[in-house]
Amino acid sequence: MAEVKHVEIFAIDYPPYTIVDDQNNLSGIDIEVVKASFAKVGIKVKFSTAPWERIRKNLEHGYIAGYTSCARRPAREAYILFSDKVSEANQVALMANDTDDSQLTKLTDLSQYKVNAIEAWAMQKELASKEIPHSKTQDMDSGIRSVLFRDIDVFYIGELTALYRVRQLGLQDKIKTKRFTDKESVSFYLCLSKTYPGNTLLLEQFNTGLEHIKTSGELDEIYDRYL
Repeated sequence: MAEVKHVEIFAIDYPPYTIVDDQNNLSGIDIEVVKASFAKVGIKVKFSTAPWERIRKNLEHGYIAGYTSCARRPAREAYILFSDKVSEANQVALMANDTDDSQLTKLTDLSQYKVNAIEAWAMQKELASKEIPHSKTQDMDSGIRSVLFRDIDVFYIGELTALYRVRQLGLQDKIKTKRFTDKESVSFYLCLSKTYPGNTLLLEQFNTGLEHIKTSGELDEIYDRYL
């Protein structure tokens, strides 16, 4: 029997893609996808966490094998090997089920609604830059509850992150989301250091395993456990 290989992959807390608990145990959609994909090709994964800036520098210098999951950026092309797509993020309008969203198609249509977003998050800054009137909320829970219990029509937020928390709060039957036609999704990848030994082969092995869990339905099963 062939010897099982091992690889260490780093991550930060970004629910539900990657979740780090108080004991630094890691779970989440992307964690399970990476683990399952490598398992298909006989590779075991150890997951670790560290501050993002330290992870980034270690990837750049080839001190660690990889990180899950990161978006593709021009500045990263020089030192990162990107896998096939692991997951994606979409920014959406989160609303109560009975909210009339018939006039909501593009992001600028939010001007017709009472909107809020989490203060200082990228989505709130985007609303400000586009001069779309909005109020600010301090955290995810207050934003979700605002569309149910306050005079707010739309909470502008990342889709899977919000739906994961909605499920934890037991409010999934009262909430709906809508994507915007002019907002593209952001893809996330397993990112491997170009200078870490053996990573070119490791990337090929991971992509092979990832395709297997996509076609077998295991990927969908992972999503179902979190959303």
